[in-house]
Amino acid sequence: MNSRVTSGDFKYLKRLFLDCLNENRDIAKQLNETYKLIQVWFFYESSDTNVESTLKTTLNDSNVSHSAKPTPAFTQSRKNVGCIMMFLKILDETTKKREDVKDIEKYHKNGIFEELCHLVEQNGDSSIHSSSYWELWKRYSDKGLNQYGNEIIARIDTDRNHYEVYSMMIKAYADDWVVRYWKYFEEAFDYDKEYEGWKKNIPINVIFARLVTDYLRLVNVLYVVENVPREKISETSLKLLVKMQEKGRHVLESRKNLIKKDMGSTALSVIESLDEKIFRTSDIFFSVILDLWKSLALI
Repeated sequence: MNSRVTSGDFKYLKRLFLDCLNENRDIAKQLNETYKLIQVWFFYESSDTNVESTLKTTLNDSNVSHSAKPTPAFTQSRKNVGCIMMFLKILDETTKKREDVKDIEKYHKNGIFEELCHLVEQNGDSSIHSSSYWELWKRYSDKGLNQYGNEIIARIDTDRNHYEVYSMMIKAYADDWVVRYWKYFEEAFDYDKEYEGWKKNIPINVIFARLVTDYLRLVNVLYVVENVPREKISETSLKLLVKMQEKGRHVLESRKNLIKKDMGSTALSVIESLDEKIFRTSDIFFSVILDLWKSLALI
């Protein structure tokens, strides 16, 4: 625990962790069966000097690193040891932006439960990936496109595992998940303008790979939205869910239009033929992604 984290904050967050485990025995059982140790660290902000060294020590991996991008929390695991790190300054800043959220404790608890679900999804080691994952990575590496390849592969992997994590979350806390995520598809930037800007200095197959990746992210979250058990949420949350779904479909249509315009109708048909099953496991997902990238000449 960082010295700028108060004992009150520590007790509060520890209680929410324990509440999540006590209320979700199936999750607790899976974690107990998979992990030898789960360590939770509370820092003030992600730039604290000992964040990375603590992560390396906890996971006994000198190669592990964390993104400098500000985030309220992140989770990694190695060889059946799990590590969750929370950053209270960013958590507080993120919370203050959500003026629509009335029950802050439930909001925080849902975020904590998400990290626990990530440990379940990682199955003891977040560095283990399928052979298809590594073949895709090698194809980018062989063409000298490591920077773009790492970006794209990390993005599609992160988006895929959130399908699995969100599916666990809506089973346990459907109402709280809707309240927390109903603004998911709200965009603070002009995607079409950014997309056109990429064309100035980025290889076209990389641009198309980004476009397809963005499409898949939208699709997998929309699947989760469709799976939210309506009988377990309030009327207010149901209205938010409908707004979320409508916005998601609208944004998805704009991505389809870009794919059709620049990649062609055949490419769009191939991409649209993918169904929900591919998101359920990493092995299946990357096998399909590798074939898709080959067929569309994205790499």
